[in-house]
Amino acid sequence: MCGMDKMHDIKWTAQTNPGRYRRNNEDSFLLMMFDECELCYLGKEGRALSGKNHFIFAVSDGIGGAEAGEYASQSALRSISDLISREFHRGRKVSQIDYNKILTAFCGQIHDAILKVSSHYQECCNMGATLSIGWIHQRVLYFAHLGDSRIYHLPSKGSIDQLTNDHTVAARKVREGKLSSEEARRHASNNVLEKSIGSGRACSSPQLGRLTLGKEDRLVFCTDGVADGITPYSVEKTVSKPPSYLKDLNPAEAVVKEALDASGKDNITAIVVELCP
Repeated sequence: MCGMDKMHDIKWTAQTNPGRYRRNNEDSFLLMMFDECELCYLGKEGRALSGKNHFIFAVSDGIGGAEAGEYASQSALRSISDLISREFHRGRKVSQIDYNKILTAFCGQIHDAILKVSSHYQECCNMGATLSIGWIHQRVLYFAHLGDSRIYHLPSKGSIDQLTNDHTVAARKVREGKLSSEEARRHASNNVLEKSIGSGRACSSPQLGRLTLGKEDRLVFCTDGVADGITPYSVEKTVSKPPSYLKDLNPAEAVVKEALDASGKDNITAIVVELCP
């Protein structure tokens, strides 16, 4: 990438698995890096100098069944790279970014695009997707979120923190004090979404957030196949202090394997990002 100023290392790994019982994988993930000169897609495992570079990490879980769900999640993430490329080819300077404004606009435009496709094809009726997207620049994370995929923050000192709210009926009942977290995991409404991209509903405002990252902090982006299988504590342990039987796997592979072994009833996807000292 062109131009480097203050350097920091950033590492990432990504993995996805259809699960034990699904033939299709309706999950998708996106790894991307760009600056004012160019945009490039990243491999499933890598390390880069941050400098002036911007990093996009995102996961999406399709809704609508089989090919429709798979198309929805892939379309949502493909739209992100198209929109970013379009924005900066117009001459927008990355130093002038209003992150909340642009992430909200992205969610709205992706939502409208998916609704347009679903209105033209019967097999795509009510097609939709979850979306959890993180934009990292100079050790600051900006994120937007709709649905029940998740973004976890694992500080170098401290416990795991779920940055995103699950936009499900069960999760809302937890926030209202009507269910415990454990009850919500088993509740019939745990997979009933109140917000998503598309799905035949009006455009919802995404949850937005900003977090300054410390040295050796980690982030985990994952679909609900991870949360259905393992608890946040298990995610933290798997990433920070993996047991010996996971020693040959990278962090994302380890998270996916643990979720697959524990449940595997849904597609499973994880991205693990680490800020190096």
